[in-house]
Amino acid sequence: MRVHKGYTTSDLHLLTNRTSADRLMPRLHRAGDEGDLLVLNGDIFDFQWSVYPNLGESLDYVETWIEQLLRRHQDCRFVFIMGNHDSLPAYGDLLDDLSDRYDNLAWEPYYLQLGASVFLHGDVGSSAGCSRRLAAYRQRWHGRRRQPWMHKAYLACTHMGIPRMICECRPTRRHMPEIAAYLEAELGPAFGELRDVYFGHTHKPLTNYRWNGLRFHNTGAAIHRVRSRIQTFTYDPADLQTGLAATADRQARSASAL
Repeated sequence: MRVHKGYTTSDLHLLTNRTSADRLMPRLHRAGDEGDLLVLNGDIFDFQWSVYPNLGESLDYVETWIEQLLRRHQDCRFVFIMGNHDSLPAYGDLLDDLSDRYDNLAWEPYYLQLGASVFLHGDVGSSAGCSRRLAAYRQRWHGRRRQPWMHKAYLACTHMGIPRMICECRPTRRHMPEIAAYLEAELGPAFGELRDVYFGHTHKPLTNYRWNGLRFHNTGAAIHRVRSRIQTFTYDPADLQTGLAATADRQARSASAL
């Protein structure tokens, strides 16, 4: 097995007025310089809470941000995984276009398996254990952009530390059974090979949290007064190719079923 070094983070919530991603960017660029792979594990962008007046301007920002990252770190491979806040079909179309133009970009709608590790956003509590139902759940987040007064109210709550308090008070193991059930249904026999699960969504950072034979890792969220981190992992490049090929196959089968 060839061992390469990778990094992962999630929940930057770019496009919003409550993101603190600027403080994380120096660490993100170091990861791009030092790592062979960077997995951006969902809710990197937040279209429903975007401060831009329309979807077109939000997508222009997203395209510029991704392109700058890819050009600056051409020796690093980037994999974007969708979350509930950035699962818009238009965003998927943009990622398709960018991945055609840049060899160091790939994307996954639901999860990426790298040998004994798996990366997913973690918004699977309402999915009843399958990606089809997860897609239906995510459509709830594709509604209209929030009104300006709601942005101000949310930002005020964030500065008061309310979102962090809610996340910190939530039991750590609450989401573990839901995530494990989803992965077992999706992976089948390959689920038995898993050892590490990297997820986001809950905005509560943790490392090596052991539950039911698995280790769970969460990078928190780049939101004001909420803790955020970038985590490291190792992987075999052959597993990356296998994981990306599996996603391409799932997407092809999903498209043919429409």
